[in-house]
Amino acid sequence: MESLTAKFTTAFRSERLIYRAIDMQDILLVARMLWDPVNQGFGDPTLYTPLSGTVGSVMVQKGLEASLLAVLVCLPNPQAQQDAAPGLPGNSLRAAQESAIPIGSLMLSKPTAPQTDHWRWTRIGLGIAEEHQGNGYGKEAVNWALDWAFEFAGMHRVELTTASYNDRAIALYKSLGFKEEGRKRETIYMDRRWWDMVEFGILEGEWEALRGKKSGQSGGQRIVQGGF
Repeated sequence: MESLTAKFTTAFRSERLIYRAIDMQDILLVARMLWDPVNQGFGDPTLYTPLSGTVGSVMVQKGLEASLLAVLVCLPNPQAQQDAAPGLPGNSLRAAQESAIPIGSLMLSKPTAPQTDHWRWTRIGLGIAEEHQGNGYGKEAVNWALDWAFEFAGMHRVELTTASYNDRAIALYKSLGFKEEGRKRETIYMDRRWWDMVEFGILEGEWEALRGKKSGQSGGQRIVQGGF
């Protein structure tokens, strides 16, 4: 009971970040973070056109509807932490979530059809606001998402894709234990060049080995790696 209490009170935190649900009033904020010109170009290799707030919001809304998990990636609010009154752990976490400062978003997809629910896989989508990139927050958030997927959602595999020109993302995924599983060769056209779509995945057993867990084992300390 005590170990579960500790896990529940830290489930939506990592070393430096807090994660909270995306509310309806957050949709435009998420759209603006994801579709600034740089994030759009690296994160969405489809036809590169300007996106309005309205179109971006519609795309975020569709993403939410197709998500198993959708959270804002946030930094703690130092002033709120200083002013926080002591209380029950759950109340403290809720207060920290409500006052946290959003710097990005993270979504894990639902199965695409009921007939494949038993395959137990999900796909990660992540975006960090440009001004907060280069501080390791993306790496920390993906690492947290892996723990959530395998510990709480019972996933067997987690996957993601990126364009072959996104060198930083490829290095990040490999550093977290993802394996390159395939390429759709020259399927993306950008800046007068053809690029590959690169597919990555990590299996439950591979995650267990990274965390030093036995199959089916719960608990333990989350590993947070810096650098990205």
